[in-house]
Amino acid sequence: MMGIFSIVTTEILPIGLLTPIASAFHIPAGVAGWTMTMPGIVAAVAAPAVTVATGRLDRRVMLCVLMILLAVADFLAATAAAYWTMLLARTLVGLTIGGFWSIGAGLSNRLVPARKGLATAVIFAAVPLGSVLGVPAGTLIGELAGWRAAFLVMGILTVGVVVALIILLPPLPAVHATDLASLWNVLRSRKARPALVVTFLLVLARISARTHM
Repeated sequence: MMGIFSIVTTEILPIGLLTPIASAFHIPAGVAGWTMTMPGIVAAVAAPAVTVATGRLDRRVMLCVLMILLAVADFLAATAAAYWTMLLARTLVGLTIGGFWSIGAGLSNRLVPARKGLATAVIFAAVPLGSVLGVPAGTLIGELAGWRAAFLVMGILTVGVVVALIILLPPLPAVHATDLASLWNVLRSRKARPALVVTFLLVLARISARTHM
């Protein structure tokens, strides 16, 4: 849950910081909006790519690696001297989003098999928490101490999550490796395609509405 909270907060943190980010790099606010667009584009490619490429690796190791990548992205954003560096940081965020969601979202039945429904609910509770708590808190930090401080705080929080994953999670060896053929079969499924379209439209609407507020 804390891992996804860090990811969701970092993903949409620029929503409340677009104006100061644009001012810092002397670019229009619309161009600064690419800090929101880039993670989404990369995540769409990274989700299937990371799932296939790491299909046989221990899930615990992969979650830790991805959270370390997120921490690096946060610290890189906090210290970015040029806008291209900021976009690089946001690209790393996209890699983390795609990889962590594809691996971590379905682990509840392995971690808490007796109460997997409740465990799944707890994990996914991080999404609204990141939206209604993480982003406003990050925006407040940005107003009080500068937008870079908001990313620095998220980096520190993410390091704490990495430590927690290392200490608290048991080894989680891969059970069923996903290959390209499996992904292709899902895309060809008549039941899966409407769900993919609806999910795409929901996420597009959510992000578009927030960036125009």
